[in-house]
Amino acid sequence: MFKQVRNETQRWTVIAGLTRKSSRFDDAKRVNLLDKRVSSSRLGDGGCSSAMTVKESILVSPSFLSLVGLLFVLLLSSCQTEKKLAKRYMANRPNIAAAVYFPEQAEVKVEYNDQLGKKTEVLNGFDQDVFLDVMYNAYAETMDDYGVDVYVPEDADNVQIDSTHWLIILSQTEVVGRITEYEDYLFSDTDEFSYRHPLNTVNVASWFEVNDGNWRPVLFCEHNLMDGFDSKTDFSIWTNTVDYSYSIDTLELEDIYNYAVYLGKLYAGYTYDYMMNSYVGAELKKQGYAYQIMLRYDPYEKKFRYAEEDDGFVEIKN
Repeated sequence: MFKQVRNETQRWTVIAGLTRKSSRFDDAKRVNLLDKRVSSSRLGDGGCSSAMTVKESILVSPSFLSLVGLLFVLLLSSCQTEKKLAKRYMANRPNIAAAVYFPEQAEVKVEYNDQLGKKTEVLNGFDQDVFLDVMYNAYAETMDDYGVDVYVPEDADNVQIDSTHWLIILSQTEVVGRITEYEDYLFSDTDEFSYRHPLNTVNVASWFEVNDGNWRPVLFCEHNLMDGFDSKTDFSIWTNTVDYSYSIDTLELEDIYNYAVYLGKLYAGYTYDYMMNSYVGAELKKQGYAYQIMLRYDPYEKKFRYAEEDDGFVEIKN
């Protein structure tokens, strides 16, 4: 069973400016959260750029500089090709509709740490209905920012599917609480210090299935939310000692629900970028290109940027 997108008469209140209210919860169960840990801004500066640098202290030959310049031009040219195709994709699909389904339940687990002899308590009282609904509505609202209209089909067994009508199913979500041992390395002029700290960690893994006329490979991503951690060392020249201090901002339930907003927004961007990059890749292949630069699109700044290696869905192919 999957959740359908709420219609416009079912609005509820969550974090980060989302203004929707679920009819499923009474006033006592509604969440009113503060965005104190996770930023809802998911995209950096747009634009394509090269990360190639040369140390000023090294003398290089003119031929080497020519080679570097040629590589830069080729990289910039390739980037411009992807951007042109991505803009064409957006221009040809100004109005996209998507039927989106989220699962009724997540798989929630708490792992026992044998080495430490304990388990995290951060998921005590965790309400997966709240988590999924918060994430769902953040996803739907952010898809609208990308120009994708999320709707509820009248007949779930008869959904129009083509290049401008998508079917998106979040088939599985796992929420796992565990204690992760974090090793903190600090250095002074003469010594190296290493300290181990157990931190609460919540891992959220999700599997998506997308159909735009053809079923795409299963799309996977996972992210971790951990206790906030900070440390410092103070060296005393008088006593020749090093004082080490640290602070831990322990996760609370509201942080996890707040994280659902972040993930909903992130998943929406991942979905749109995946479809856009799939189109760009197919067009590049037609033109004989063997290499593709993956792009992220920022609908607020109207800019493109490079996608980092782990910044997007991973295809799970059979």
